[in-house]
Parts: sequence; structure tokens; C-alpha cells
Amino acid sequence: MSRLDQGYENLSLSLESENMDLNKECGTIDLYEKNENSESNYESEKEISNQENERIALNKENKYIDFVNDGYSTRDFQCNYPISSFIRARYIIGNRILYYWYKVISLGFYPTSVKLTQKNSKNCVQYQVPDDYSVETEVSKFKIRCETKYQQNNKVRFTIIWKENNSEWSIYSERSATSVINEFLKKKNYLKSNLSGTFIFGFDIGQLHKHRLGASTALSITSINKKKRPLSEIQISSGQYKRFLSLGQESGKEIRSLIKKNCMIDQANQPIVHLQKIELDFNGESIILNYKSPNEKNELNKIDAIVRACDESLLARDGYRQLAAIEPCLTREYSIANRRIEITNKINKDIKIGTFNIDKNENLFDNLENLEKSDEDIIINDVEIGNGVYRSINTLLKILIPIWKQKTPAIIKPGDILKLKLGGDGRNVGRKQSHVMMTICLLNEGDEVLKPENQYCICLYIGCEKYENLTKIGQLFEHQLFDLKNNGIYDKDGIHWGIELFFSSDWKFMYLIMGLNAPNAKFFCLYCNCSSDLRWKMDDNHENTGNNACANRKPALFPAIDQGNYIPDELHLFLRIVDVLMENLFNDLIKKKEFEKKIKGEIEEAMKKIQVHFEFYKSGSKWNWTSLMGPEKKKVLQYFPVSNFISGLRGIKIEKLWKEFYYLYQILRKPFLSDSEIDLFETDAKKWICTFYQPTQGNLHSSTSIPGLYRKQDVTPYMHVLGHHLHQFMRQLKMKNLSLRFFSSSSIEKKNHNHVRIFFGGTTMGGGTDGQSVVYKIMSFENRQLFYLINKTPKEIKSRNIDSNEKKKLTVKSI
Repeated sequence: MSRLDQGYENLSLSLESENMDLNKECGTIDLYEKNENSESNYESEKEISNQENERIALNKENKYIDFVNDGYSTRDFQCNYPISSFIRARYIIGNRILYYWYKVISLGFYPTSVKLTQKNSKNCVQYQVPDDYSVETEVSKFKIRCETKYQQNNKVRFTIIWKENNSEWSIYSERSATSVINEFLKKKNYLKSNLSGTFIFGFDIGQLHKHRLGASTALSITSINKKKRPLSEIQISSGQYKRFLSLGQESGKEIRSLIKKNCMIDQANQPIVHLQKIELDFNGESIILNYKSPNEKNELNKIDAIVRACDESLLARDGYRQLAAIEPCLTREYSIANRRIEITNKINKDIKIGTFNIDKNENLFDNLENLEKSDEDIIINDVEIGNGVYRSINTLLKILIPIWKQKTPAIIKPGDILKLKLGGDGRNVGRKQSHVMMTICLLNEGDEVLKPENQYCICLYIGCEKYENLTKIGQLFEHQLFDLKNNGIYDKDGIHWGIELFFSSDWKFMYLIMGLNAPNAKFFCLYCNCSSDLRWKMDDNHENTGNNACANRKPALFPAIDQGNYIPDELHLFLRIVDVLMENLFNDLIKKKEFEKKIKGEIEEAMKKIQVHFEFYKSGSKWNWTSLMGPEKKKVLQYFPVSNFISGLRGIKIEKLWKEFYYLYQILRKPFLSDSEIDLFETDAKKWICTFYQPTQGNLHSSTSIPGLYRKQDVTPYMHVLGHHLHQFMRQLKMKNLSLRFFSSSSIEKKNHNHVRIFFGGTTMGGGTDGQSVVYKIMSFENRQLFYLINKTPKEIKSRNIDSNEKKKLTVKSI
């Protein structure tokens, strides 16, 4: 019997003699630190009990397993590595049978100067010791992890790691595996026990040895191919290309074998991880070795995601081209451009784009119906397309309804009424022309309608924002809007959806659409017959019944929309009233002699303190000031110290007036209001306007006089709407589960701004002139947004960046 066999015979006898004591002490031995936590001791006992049950179950299973001896070891094995990382072993000593189990964590590899296990006897078999090897097993009822690591001093560090009392411990030796395992047994008070490190570490498992040899053969370089010239001597690009091509082909084979080696395979032994590209650096030049993707659909989805990212971030073709020139791993620009064209052509067949010329005197009533019936491909060129484009609302709804139904949670459910809001906005693209846009959105989406991407464009044209031009837009959609209002729409599942129509925009667009007078007319109001000289009066009641006093009223351009559903735009109401407050304040201050030398600088400094960029400047002989955006105006209302510049009680009142209006604006923007809150808002709004035009009380030059603020004629149309009509709309919308905050034109203005900036700037989304009108390109851009929604094009591709230079770090406590 060999020394190794004798060791195991001694172990079996010693373990048998100590068995009773070990069972009593297991789980209660305090080896390295005192544990006063009874709960932790309980958990340790519970864990050991579970391990004992697992060991008993394994021993029962071992009796019915077919073990095989492959001739590499004196032990028998049941092993199906790499499909399964779990291995069982059996060792027979006389009449005794010892069982082992292993779980391979890391196969490891044989380095060039491989070490062998210690030779304990003349005829003892020595096994190769792998590097970066890790395996779990069990010794004396303790689950341990055995690891090997070659050191710089050409020695091997054999490490054992185990958990105890919620802590991780380790012990190592650079002498041998047997040395470290027996040191572990001593720490556990098995002073008379000796085990073979070869068996515990599993160096004799033939299947693992076979796989390491295969990997080492695949990755090792036995010698340099002297038939090949060094790459540095190859100056011709074609020669370098062939060398890198050869490297790429060989690397592909090796990496595919590594993928299998690391068990990155399915049950059919097919790889689930695929090589796509390798990046090399050669003299400062990036060399990309590309491999064919096994899943072309994933590759196409990635390209679609890039096209979507470029569209939604408004990144023009030239911009992406420059990025791709810097980062070679980016998909080439021509691939992105070609895919964008494919997407555009495909979606434009499903959602047809009609054309018209806003400057021609033509009847457009039947254009939309003809567009929906047309099955022919439309050839577009600059002459044919004119300067206006449109899409069918019916077609958009049939595409959007399934998307709205499938969202989580669903935006609409069968039986819901689709609340569609139409809106419009004009933006200057030249001295005399505007880019005019009409959109629809679904108010059922709630706050989501405040995002530009949820405004769906139905019409665009380049021209003036005037009644005659907008009349043609009304003609385009008149029949369809009446049909939607009266009959609703059926989706592809045969579900019927009722539709209610709304309209909201800034005051100018609204009075044009409604066929009314401008806000400076005598009968100015969009909702009542109030006269301009009485708009300050808060005692009268003006119902939202419409303006019938306008003598020269024109036909409304969207007659399908009920009068009560023309909702004021809360954003412009806020902006214009703040403009009046600031203008009145600054005009008072500009009249003072010390304005230019003192007050001007103090105001600019006060604005700077509240982080608002603001300056006064002269335009001719008149003082002007920086035009502020909405968020900046909110800051000014809240924090600007008005009373520092207007002395006395009047300054205090004006500052209070500013803050009270900010409070009113916060109320009207709340998503939900109770009846009592609406009643209070009505009272406070009227009171605020009365305070605004409060006259001076008493003798102007008397010390007992109470100074007034502003004049009655300073009350604007928006203030009239604030005092007389907003509370009525609040009650009306509350009954329909809507809020005034949904009727903000901020989203459509943002969309229009983005379109003008990218398509009317120095470049175009397409990257050049292709004979298509800019409005047609914009509408194609809008169509692509729907393509992304329909096909669920991802906004991001998940990826992991793994630094292969770093070794896995284990947080352990060393003994």
C-alpha cells in the first residue's frame, strides 16, 4: 500500500474514533473570536445542520451513481464537465468507501513552467498544478473553497477559504496543497488527521486535466512563425490587411473555443455568447476585427436604435459622421443614413404624407379623403410638394391606439372617451415668414402630453400665420373632425372609441381659429361679449358662451369643436401677465433721474443674486431689457425684492401682488382641484385684479392717502380671462378628469423650435440637398417617430464594460 493510501486509512480510523466528540462540538467551537451573539450562533448551528442533511442526501445518491475510472487517477469519478460543474468522486480503501464532491468555480490553466504535486513516495504519481484554479468541496463537514495562484517567485500559493459566523476566513501555504489542508485541520482541532492535498484540491480529476490541456494547446504559442515578416516591416496596406485578417480568423477560432471552455453554452452545447469585434491599436491607428453577428435582427435593432437616438437628440448626419470618424467602433455613418432612408420609405407608405401649396388659391376639402384612398407610391420633388404637408388624423389614431392600449399601465381602456386636443404654433424662420405647425395629442395621457414627443404633427406649412392661410388647414380636416366627433373610430381589434375634441393655443392662434377679433379690439374676448373698456370690472358674470358681439366675426375654422372646448393656454396667460407686472415696475423706475447711474445696476445685481441673467439696454432713446423665459419669470415673481426699489406702502403692495399672482398660478396648475379650492381661486383671482387697479385713496399729496397701484386700462385680456373664465374651465375640466395644466402650449412650442433649429439651420437631418421640401422632411421625421413606437425600437442597448486587466478581488480575513 502506498503512503497516500496509508494516509487515507489512518484518516478513516482517526475520524471513526473521534466521531462522537466531533458531533457534539461541531458548530460551537470558538476558534478565533468570541461570539456573544446568540442569534449568530443559532444561524451557524442551522447552517451546519443543513450541510449535514445535504451530506447525508449526497451519500444516499452516491450509492446509485455509476462511477468511472479514466486511468488518470486511483479514484473513480462521475463527471460531465463542462456541461455540469458538479463532480463526484469515489475512493475505495479495502472495505471502506470514501466519497467526495466538487463544484468547479474556475478551471484554471497550465502555465508554461507548470509545477507538479509533491512526491511522497517513490512510486507516487505527480499531477500538474493549474494556475487560477478554484473549486468548492467539503472537509470534515466544512464547506471550503480551494484555490491556486502562481506567484512572482515561481512558487504556487495554495489557499483554502471558508465561512464561519457570517465571516470569511482564509489560510494559505506556498509549500504544498497537503500542507495547507492539514494546517486547516489543525485549526479545526483535528490534530491527528492528515489528508492528501491532491485529492482535496482535485488535481487528479482527469476530465478537468483534459480540458486544461485543450485550452493550453489552443492558447499557447510554441514558437514564432519565422516564415512571416514582422508586421513593422510591412509598409503596404494590403499586406497589413492580410496579416490582420489572418490574426482575426485565428483569434475567432480561439475565442469560440474559450466560450465553450467557460460554459457559455446552452443545453444543446451551442454558444450563447458571440464574438462581434476585436479592437487593436497599431501605431496609433485603431484596427477593428469584425465578425458576422449570428443574430442579424439584433444588429438591425441596434442600427435602428442609433437612427432613433440621432433623430430624438436632433443629431444631424454631419454631426454623427464626425463622431464616427473619431470613434471607429460606432456603426459607419453610411449604414445609418441608408437605414434611415429605408425606415422613412417604409413608414411613409403606411402613413402617407399629403402636400399642398399655401400660396395657391385651391380648395382642399377633398385632399385628405383622396390621400387615404390612394394606394400608389407618391413621387415627391420640390416642385410638386409646394410648401405644405399634412397627415390623416384617422391614420394616426389607428396606429397610436394599439400603442396606448399596450402601455403599462394602459393609457386607454375599452369604454374610454379619447380626448383629443388640437393645437397650433407659428415660429419665425425669416423676416416675413413663419413655420406653422398643427398637432394633436391625447389628453388621457395626463402629464405626458407636456412632452414634445407626445405631440403628433398633422400639418405643416411655411407661410404667414393668418386667417386666410389657416382657412385651408380647416378645409383639410373639417370632414374628418366631424366624422371623428360624431362617429368615433374603430381600432384593428374592432373596438369602438368615442372622441371628444378640444383646442388650445396662444391668444393669437386661438382668435384666428375661432374667427374672432384681435385682443386690442373692442369685443376682444374669446369666451364672452365683454367690452374692452369694462374688462377690469369683476362684479359682472361672464359665462363661457362665446363672443356674439363681434360684428365682423368670421366662420370658425374647426366647427367640429364645441365653443366650451376652446381652452385658454395657461402658459401664455402666465407669461403675458408677468410681462405686464415687470413692464409697469420698470417703466416707473426708468422715469427716475437716478435710474441710469444707480437703479439700473442695482436691479441687475438683484437679478444676479437670484441667478437670473438680466440686463437693461438702450434701443435708440428707449430703454429695453432682457426677455426672460418661463422658469426665469417664476424666479423673479418669487424672489425679486420689489419693495427695495419702490418705497413705502406702494412698494410693499406691489411685491405682495407679484407673490400672490405666483400663488394663483401654482393653484391653476395643480393636477386636481376640489370644488372648494376652485371657489377660493375664483374669489382670490377677482380680488387680485381689483388690487391691481386699486386707485389712490384720499388726497394724493396727503400724508394719510393710501397709494394706488395701476390703472383700470392696464388690465389686459389675459387678466380678464384669469378673473372671469378660468374658474369656469376648472369646473368643466374637473368633471372630465382633466386639468388646465394639460392645456399648456409649451410642448408644441418646444417641438416647433426643435424643427426650426435643425431643419432651417445651416445643415439638415438628411445631410444634403435631395430635392425634397424641408416641410416634407420634417413630416418624414415625424413618421419615423411612429416607426420607433410601432416596432419598439430601444432607446438604449444594454452593455457591460469589463476591465480584463483586473483580477477578481476577494474580501477575506487572513489567519
